[in-house]
Amino acid sequence: MPRLAQAAAVLLLLAGCASQPVPVPPPATPHSAGLGMALKVRVSGLASYRADGAFFVRRCAADAGAACTERLVASNYGKDGRLYLLNAEPGEYRAVAAAFRSGAPGDRSLYFAYFPAAMREAATVRVDPGQFAYAGSYRLAASIGLCPGQAEPAQLQYAEMLEPGTPKCGFFKTLLHKLATGDYLFIGGTAYPVGTQTFHYRGTGFEKSTEPAEAREFRNAARRDLGGAGWVIGE
Repeated sequence: MPRLAQAAAVLLLLAGCASQPVPVPPPATPHSAGLGMALKVRVSGLASYRADGAFFVRRCAADAGAACTERLVASNYGKDGRLYLLNAEPGEYRAVAAAFRSGAPGDRSLYFAYFPAAMREAATVRVDPGQFAYAGSYRLAASIGLCPGQAEPAQLQYAEMLEPGTPKCGFFKTLLHKLATGDYLFIGGTAYPVGTQTFHYRGTGFEKSTEPAEAREFRNAARRDLGGAGWVIGE
């Protein structure tokens, strides 16, 4: 069964890491804008993983009314835990979730972690035309499963937007459902079988770096990551 396009976009991004590098999207116009952040996810107090992708929500304009509905926007480039949304529409964005892989041999699974409310607020940034915005560097603590009564309503909402109609509370229940239903992910006409599983984690706490040196290092790294494609990263 096909899943939501955002998950497919992230899997395509990650697939490039295993075969050939995904190219940096060049600026579409001289006024193109972008944003970036850095993230590591620590699962159940044990292993830590660099995030491979992120999801953002763009705030609706004040006069948009009911015509504007909230939607997830996936990052379109990432390297070493630095996540970028390039050619972003100007506006206010907040980061709400991340995708990562375990790196274990033979594990093709994709793991999603949903940010707690305080982190979503901290990772809110304004993107202006022709500018590159830095949303911060974070360390997210996460636990397996998005269970009603434990996860925040917004975390449940974003998970359902990403993968509607599938269990997300716990590990084995989620896995058994996917095995029983033949829950495949279709990309470019290719069906990725149960080896490409998705699992959902709730963010329970976070740390945001406030060190100016870390912000400078992120921008220096962004220049190395993106400069060859024509992006100009200011101070």
